[in-house]
Amino acid sequence: MKIVSTVRVSLKGLTANKLRTFFMMLGVLIGITALTVIVSVGQGAKVQVMQKMENLSAFGAVMVVPGGGMTRGLGSVDAVPATLTAEDAQAIQAEVPNVQDVALVQSKQGMSIKFGGQSTTTMVWGVTPNYPTIRPTPVARGEFFGVEEQSSQARVAVLGQDTAAALFGDADPLEQTIRIEHVPFKVIGLQKKMGASPGGGNLDDRVLIPQGTAARRLFNLTNMTQLVVQIKGREQVRGAAERVKQLLHERHHIAPGMPDDFSVRIAEQMLGILTGTSQTLTLFLSIVAALSLLVGGFIVMNIMLISVSERTKEIGLRRAVGARRRDILLQFVLDASHLIGWPAAISWPAIVGAVLFAGFVGLIFGVQPARKAASLHPVEALRG
Repeated sequence: MKIVSTVRVSLKGLTANKLRTFFMMLGVLIGITALTVIVSVGQGAKVQVMQKMENLSAFGAVMVVPGGGMTRGLGSVDAVPATLTAEDAQAIQAEVPNVQDVALVQSKQGMSIKFGGQSTTTMVWGVTPNYPTIRPTPVARGEFFGVEEQSSQARVAVLGQDTAAALFGDADPLEQTIRIEHVPFKVIGLQKKMGASPGGGNLDDRVLIPQGTAARRLFNLTNMTQLVVQIKGREQVRGAAERVKQLLHERHHIAPGMPDDFSVRIAEQMLGILTGTSQTLTLFLSIVAALSLLVGGFIVMNIMLISVSERTKEIGLRRAVGARRRDILLQFVLDASHLIGWPAAISWPAIVGAVLFAGFVGLIFGVQPARKAASLHPVEALRG
């Protein structure tokens, strides 16, 4: 019997028993879909993080934060070690080769913001005027504050979209006066929609003010929560990061073997931190999905064994008219392998991998029923 005829007979048998075929396909299809979606989500998360880091020019910068741990997100100035100063930033700018600029960041969580009868709680960022050139912070309306506002400690603010909506709704926030912890600030700009940061923070729910104003008029603290160091070329980032470490070791009098009171981060390290948990979860869920495929394989095998028992006369008739054992074997293997289905997903590698694995499961669990069918003697099969 030619393979085309065998395939035709196999498909005819499947369509003749639609309910059985449906249940055979269901277990495998669930496993395929789960595996494909899980792998696609894991890959998509990594791509999304990389895109956000690209948009924020993270791959061309070095981040310095207080404390020795590689924690996620931006800390609160009153909760982090007071080890980074404006003088550290000046030294980095002056002494580290290939440094183009350094921005200062002071931030504090849980700040009360009020306008009229409306109020909200958010993070306030005190940043230097050069921050938007290092970390793109586009303004939809109004303007960002400049050097004059920084030096004069002006009480001006740029609002994130979510913060503005919470305070003003659809009204225009520009030129309005808000109160941050009872201190009045004039709104001069409205930030464009930015979404989440690579670390998961909401960049639309924040207030940006001059760093000098934050230090003297709001936080009453001079230590920094972050120094953002812009490097002249990506290829220079690793070397610059090492030189920043050496310089801060000298400035902070950290001897060899002593723990650092700061952390220097580059994009590759941050990407590893941000995707590590996602990769672990993806691996775990992929194992679960693979196990569901194996369960689907057992379902296929059991139903195929029932099918062999019910079709013994058909098998005997085909053997009697000349079908070889390998033709019967091929027919039942095809019955099993036709049940892989086609899942809807995003990632082509995930689709191909899941379908190939599902096909492998179908073949493996279909072999035993197929061998049983092929080993039936024609006379005994016709009697059955």
